[in-house]
Amino acid sequence: MTDAQKKKCLQVLSEAEIFSSAGILELDTVLDSFSSIRDFPKNAVIYSRDSREKCIGILLSGEARVMKEHVTLSVLRRGGHFGAVVLYNDADRFVNTIRAKTECTVLFLQKEGVDRLMAHNRHFAESYIAYLSRRIYFLNAKIEAYTAPTGEERLLGYLHGLCDADGVVSGVSITEISRQINVSRAGIYRALDHLSAQGKLRYADRKIQLL
Repeated sequence: MTDAQKKKCLQVLSEAEIFSSAGILELDTVLDSFSSIRDFPKNAVIYSRDSREKCIGILLSGEARVMKEHVTLSVLRRGGHFGAVVLYNDADRFVNTIRAKTECTVLFLQKEGVDRLMAHNRHFAESYIAYLSRRIYFLNAKIEAYTAPTGEERLLGYLHGLCDADGVVSGVSITEISRQINVSRAGIYRALDHLSAQGKLRYADRKIQLL
């Protein structure tokens, strides 16, 4: 890892949900001994049920989809990470597929590095546990969204899982949304019209702004 790469890794980790509580010197040591950086082209599989390495992946750049079968559960962006939920699980398979939505650069931290942070930094361990707790609520909300009785509720729940920090969902086709939440294309357009009339979103040029 070059000095420029390490600098970028430290910056992204310091902003990430879990790793912001770890010290720079601790992270520096972990990067030296227990990490790797990999580039992925658009649509490449970054991690899947066939992956065996115990690690956490953190996006340094680009966007990636978290997918269960054909359903996009969420979109990861810079600082977003995957693998933390199953890192200490006895299961030998990862539960989802992480696929590059754009060209991506991913930092992989091996389990041994996370073990080291756990052992030496109580604040990091507490942040890790708090993150796992929040994931339980997130997944419950996802279940509610996909089992909602109306197309509008399902659509809104799905969009909230895909939007960026500004509430924007872009580059997603009506056909894809229809397939993801099992609502017809006509039903999606009707739901968009109704939600727009209610002031809950704006839709134009394949770009949705949640309000």
